[in-house]
Amino acid sequence: MSLSLFRSKGYRRTSMADIGRASGLLKGSIYHHFPNKERLLIEVIQHVIGLFEDGVFAEARRADLSEKARLDGMIDAVESYYIQHRVCALVHLWPDALQESDEARGMIQQFFRDWRDLLADLLRSRYDEAEAHRLSTDALARIEGAVIWLQIAGEEEALRECSKQVRNLL
Repeated sequence: MSLSLFRSKGYRRTSMADIGRASGLLKGSIYHHFPNKERLLIEVIQHVIGLFEDGVFAEARRADLSEKARLDGMIDAVESYYIQHRVCALVHLWPDALQESDEARGMIQQFFRDWRDLLADLLRSRYDEAEAHRLSTDALARIEGAVIWLQIAGEEEALRECSKQVRNLL
């Protein structure tokens, strides 16, 4: 519920009263579970990271598949997730996390570093370490740019083309 509100209104413009109305809970009940809005932000970030861990990164970590199959599976999951949600929640939450919470900021930074490193690990089957790192950083920047385009223009083609280019790295 909070994630949907944060996606649509942003963290700062979402009040605890908004969350209460959307969830059917009184503000006091929400504060019973979350002592403040920052704690709720952190829980939302952990939830999004968990979705990626289970639905996206799990594909890249499958030891029973080749690096190419793992990369393709991860990119399929990324593309599907972003086409469904039309926004990268963590990038969307970044400006508020930057100003509101050191913990939230650190979690988002670590998430993207982990994603970059996971992708670089797959690319090391074909490239040396420095090139795999450079390519993985570039690929994530392209993916996130394509997601921003998807959000702004509503066009999926940029993300699909970006996904194709990342798949072709292996």
